[in-house]
Amino acid sequence: MTLTTCPMEKGVTAMLAGKQFLVTMRTVGILLLATVRAGAASAEAAKGELNLEPAKAQDAAVPPGLIFHDGFEYEVKRDELDPKPAFITEGKWSGVKSQNATGKGLGYLYTTERIPGYKGPFPGRDSKRVLAIEARSQTFKSQTDFYLQYGHAQGPADQVPGNVWFQFWLYVNHYDDPRDQEDQLSGFGGGKFIYPSVDGNYPTWPVWLFCVGRSSHVVLKDRDKPFFAEVADHDLLLQTVSGGPGEGGSFCAYAEIKKAEPWDRWKLGQTSLDERIVANRWTLVKSHVDTSTTSGRLEVWLKPLGGKWVKVTEWIDGVTKDFSWKIPEQKVGGYRVFRMPTTHGSVGERAKDNRDSWIYMDDFAMASSEGALPRYPD
Repeated sequence: MTLTTCPMEKGVTAMLAGKQFLVTMRTVGILLLATVRAGAASAEAAKGELNLEPAKAQDAAVPPGLIFHDGFEYEVKRDELDPKPAFITEGKWSGVKSQNATGKGLGYLYTTERIPGYKGPFPGRDSKRVLAIEARSQTFKSQTDFYLQYGHAQGPADQVPGNVWFQFWLYVNHYDDPRDQEDQLSGFGGGKFIYPSVDGNYPTWPVWLFCVGRSSHVVLKDRDKPFFAEVADHDLLLQTVSGGPGEGGSFCAYAEIKKAEPWDRWKLGQTSLDERIVANRWTLVKSHVDTSTTSGRLEVWLKPLGGKWVKVTEWIDGVTKDFSWKIPEQKVGGYRVFRMPTTHGSVGERAKDNRDSWIYMDDFAMASSEGALPRYPD
């Protein structure tokens, strides 16, 4: 597909040409990418890369509105190849691809009872184990492609609702072991994190894509124009991109920050720098993205362990000043599948800047309403 400009926006093509779209265009942080859904997405490349199980119904005891929850209270080992790990049999994920599940992906997914350098309880409810997301793009000198998958291509179209809430605890480890035995010195450029698909095929162009990285195209109330903010390479900021292929293979941006440069108007970064995901600290992430109508809405809150909620992102069509986010009617709706985390790092010449990372997660939840999400004492 040739990326060209929409009639209203000239200059976008030059910024896109030769770049690795979705990952390397300074699109970072917890990135929600709003794009046009591709008409015919290409299928997963190689047989055996993904282990699939039919989507399973939620337990009757699950509160109404809580669509999916995993506390990761089961054992998946890092150093043993297991083609059908407990992620599928107990966690109820529909698929997995990783070095320790399928021998591919350039990353490891496993559960653990300890984090090197960390002392203290895990933040989840009655938590004894957490998910380890170990991306090895530096070690393997290439981009990762490893993930857990929720949902199934043959399932309902709205397994991931158009109006959806996500919540999970994240801990980025940046630990320099004095014995040099358990070093986990995480670093980041940018990468996907929650990657949905309307039909279960990949790669694809979803209306939103949740990613992580170290910079953000920020718009603050006390600054006249947007700017790119960067943090230490072991911390994370948030960003949203809203664009994708239009008619005739052209590129169209649906979201528009009117005061931004033409090539940045669809990059929806943080609207507050009062909080971020800081290494060596548990942070509760809560995000709300609503593309169930033609008016897009994105909100993200962060809560450090022992702290208070801070709203760091708010982009609402018709509400946010000098901003619009219009979604064509044919693109409105939910998704059958999402994968987490998928790609981190770069390929080719840019791979020399890749960094390995260790992210730990507890109590992952997806819901159709905020009230259905797990709650924790202050």
